[in-house]
Amino acid sequence: MKKFISLALVSALSATSLAALASCKKADVTLRVASWAEYIDEGEGDNKSMIENFEKWYEEQTGKSIKVEYIELDDNETMYNKITLGETYDLLCPSEYMIMKLQSEDKLEKYPESFFDTSVETNYYAKNVSPFIKSTFEKGKMKDGVSKWSEYAAGYMWGTTGFVVNPEYAEEAKSWNVVKNHGKKATAKNNVRDSYFMGLGMYYENNADKTKTLAEMMNDTSVNTMNAVKELLKSVKTGGVRFETDDAKEAVIAGEYDVSYQWSGDAVYIMDEAEENEIYYDYVIPEFSSNMWFDGWVLMKGAQTDAATMFVNFISKSENAVKNCDYIGYTPCVAGEAMLEYIADKYAPAENAADEDKAAYDLTYFFSDSASSDEKYVITADKEQLHRQLFAQFPDASTKERLVVMEYFEKEVNDRANSMWNDISGESAK
Repeated sequence: MKKFISLALVSALSATSLAALASCKKADVTLRVASWAEYIDEGEGDNKSMIENFEKWYEEQTGKSIKVEYIELDDNETMYNKITLGETYDLLCPSEYMIMKLQSEDKLEKYPESFFDTSVETNYYAKNVSPFIKSTFEKGKMKDGVSKWSEYAAGYMWGTTGFVVNPEYAEEAKSWNVVKNHGKKATAKNNVRDSYFMGLGMYYENNADKTKTLAEMMNDTSVNTMNAVKELLKSVKTGGVRFETDDAKEAVIAGEYDVSYQWSGDAVYIMDEAEENEIYYDYVIPEFSSNMWFDGWVLMKGAQTDAATMFVNFISKSENAVKNCDYIGYTPCVAGEAMLEYIADKYAPAENAADEDKAAYDLTYFFSDSASSDEKYVITADKEQLHRQLFAQFPDASTKERLVVMEYFEKEVNDRANSMWNDISGESAK
């Protein structure tokens, strides 16, 4: 018996050692991916992370092992600075304006034509991307005026900016000037781009130029307009509005503010958490216009294209997009049956809800390229969700028509904008 135990122990130790050696074995491929913290399903309990599942899937597909090095960065500027200093990655997930900037500096590879071939079973991005997102990316132009966004970026998450508001002020929040009117009970974003966009909204809401398109107005960086916006933002600052990035979330959740300018994903988080305190907010997008933002996967020059595109395709499976959506609270650029079912279930009215507490919500624009409504994509939702989390995650078709993507600032404009922001930051609340 003693000898048997010893042999069994040796066998067990040998197996453990072999497993350890196997886990230490260098992977055939190492894929360097740079994105944001908590921006992908990290798994929980027995559920493996999205990256672990991808590594397994990649080996099943190719017969080769892969190790994903997922590098978490703070913001777009940090990403840009690291690239400028010589850091190399295969895949990046910057925001729209940084994608434009990197492309203009010849730092990105185009996606190969094979990536868009929908006849290939594993080309999940091409098969599942929302028709609305696909159209937006194909129409969007880089700074050269020729290259399309779709040639360089595969959409990951998208959304809007708007106001998380006490329902008492929901009607007032249809105007950009609501933030100015509520002073110390309001928050705005503590960065030049988001605040400048808000200032443009305040300015053009009262001075609409009929000779310009909405996109031209909301991307106006002329000297005169920037000076006018600066004065508006100064008045906001001196009026007591709190400029913040993420540090006011808990205060908003606790009900300390009536109006808070937020990215849509953060708005959903705030509304979800505030409900725990029995505090209920609405999400309002100003009637004049608002910002449509997106984060997209881009290939750096010299990237391992095959592995990188396989990563993008894997997370673009509809069921994987649902997992990421559920984990981080933001809205994927991917549609598909699993996503539709997830939204319909998540925002469905209670079983015993009265008819007057239910509402039809048409998502045809996101799930289909049909020009007219398709009942297949009309969900039945809790009526309250038409101005709460559902609306924040998936604005209705009419709202999307007044959304504008903000372009990046070229050097001369960027210098003026930073100078403007320094002047505003120096102002004190009265």
